[in-house]
This record gives sequence, C-alpha cells and structure tokens, in this order.
Amino acid sequence: MARGFIDGEYQDGELRGLNFLVGRRGYGKTTEMARLLSLCTGGVLFFDVLSKHAPMLPGYIIFFEPGPLLKYLRVNRGRRFRVLYQPRQGNLDDHFQAVCKIVRACGWMIFAVDELDKLCGSRHGSSWMSVAFYDLVNYGRHCRVSIIATARRPQGVAAGFKAESEYRVYRLKDQAALDAVAKDVGEENVERIRNLPKYVYLHCIEDEEPIERGNASITL
Repeated sequence: MARGFIDGEYQDGELRGLNFLVGRRGYGKTTEMARLLSLCTGGVLFFDVLSKHAPMLPGYIIFFEPGPLLKYLRVNRGRRFRVLYQPRQGNLDDHFQAVCKIVRACGWMIFAVDELDKLCGSRHGSSWMSVAFYDLVNYGRHCRVSIIATARRPQGVAAGFKAESEYRVYRLKDQAALDAVAKDVGEENVERIRNLPKYVYLHCIEDEEPIERGNASITL
C-alpha cells in the first residue's frame, strides 16, 4: 500500500490510524509489529518500554533522551528513518510524555509503542492516557501520525485507544483480558481468540468479517 493521507488517516504500508496487537507473552506480537514496520516507506519511531528490542530491529538509530531525538527528527522530518527510543534512566512516564510531544510536533511517521499497558492507567485521570498521548490518539491524523501498539493486558489499556483501533488479537486465556476486548472485537469471537494457535491472530477491522492470519508452523 502507498504512503500518504487516505480516508482521513496517515497510511504507510499496511498501517493506518490506530492499530492494536494484543495477546499472551511469546505469541508473536512484537515480531508481527516489526514486520509491519518493515513495510513502511517513511519514518518509524519505536518506543521500547523495556529497552530490549534493539536486536530484532537492525538498522534503527537508538536514542535515550528526548533532546537528541528532537534534533534528529527536525533534520529528517518527512524522510525515511528508523528510530528506537529506549528510556533506560529516569521516570518512564516523563520519557513517554516528552516523546509523544516530539512525535506530534514533527509528524509524518508511524509511532510504535511496545507494552502500552505500562503507559496507561488511572494516574493519568479519566482518559487513562497522558495528555500528550491523548492528543496523538485523537488528533495525530492532523499531523500525519498513525500509531501501532502492543499489550499483554488489554484491560490495562485506555478505552479511548482500544475503541478506535484496528485489532490483531493473539490468543488470550485470562477472562479479564477476554472481557476487555469482547466489546470491540465482538462477543461472538471470544471463543475463537481463546483457542487460537501460537503465532496466529484474529485480524479485526470495523465492519468487516474477522480473519485469522499468521503462521502456526513458524518458530520464533
């Protein structure tokens, strides 16, 4: 798919708008996100919550502080780039807030967030999102930003993000997790999700029939 602004959303590769990969640990979420990002022709910024994904993202330039990141993106705005941000020291929420502000200011990129449930919660008020991330979720399209995020615990992710997302749901076992996605993917699909093979996900797009994708035979 082409890079550009399509139906009111920034699109690059297969990604457009808000995208949510959710499922149990070790079932292929981050690997699939890396694959989707590899198809993008423009800019990609990956916020690596756990600071552990550099080996699976070769060629990404790593930043640890917002200042150098902002300088780099100002120079490369609108170009193809691959950036990995690792918040190794200091407060995680402060790092994320700063990066979200930079993403919105620079625009023209896919913003990838691993383990989004660690960045949401009641500490941010009723929206469960920091102010800067809330702005990206709701208004990112105006600055040509789309988002892809992963989480193991969908019940820990802000409802405002989940409700507007295109889902890729891997196997979930915990009932609280299943309940957290049921409204958005359809109660009728809960049993399918509970029994999905490893490395296979249910791709759920609004107003379309969910489709199983992935490869149960691969070894990661």
